[in-house]
Amino acid sequence: MTNERKALLYKENITLYKPKNRVLKNGFLSFLSGGFICFLGQLIFKGYQHYFLLSDQRATSFMIITLIGLAALATVLGLFKKGAQLFGAGLLVPITGFVNAMTSTALEYRTEGILIGVGSNLFRLVGPILMVGIGAAYIVSFSRLFIQMLLH
Repeated sequence: MTNERKALLYKENITLYKPKNRVLKNGFLSFLSGGFICFLGQLIFKGYQHYFLLSDQRATSFMIITLIGLAALATVLGLFKKGAQLFGAGLLVPITGFVNAMTSTALEYRTEGILIGVGSNLFRLVGPILMVGIGAAYIVSFSRLFIQMLLH
């Protein structure tokens, strides 16, 4: 058997076992799951406004706290991981994805103790994310301030 024939058989073999590209399906599922989280957040927001007569700002704060609690609970129960396998990136809407990352890290190191395990490893994953977010906020804020100073 020649090298060319081997290469051709190898390419045919690869195409047989190569996973199918499901961009439309995955994109649609991500859109649905991300949209559902946003819809759930809006329902919680409206519920806090209607039933507890809260202002927009207070209702928003309580809605975010509720979403954080629900995402942490879903991570602890293993539902977030199963949902992420099914729906993909749609569940990583910023607040829920961040909560999942922190809760997963805390769960992973809980056997080592609260202080040494959870405390020292909690921000290993999300620490850089926080630093980039804070740094970007400062850059955008100072840029805006600088532009306003130039215009006036």
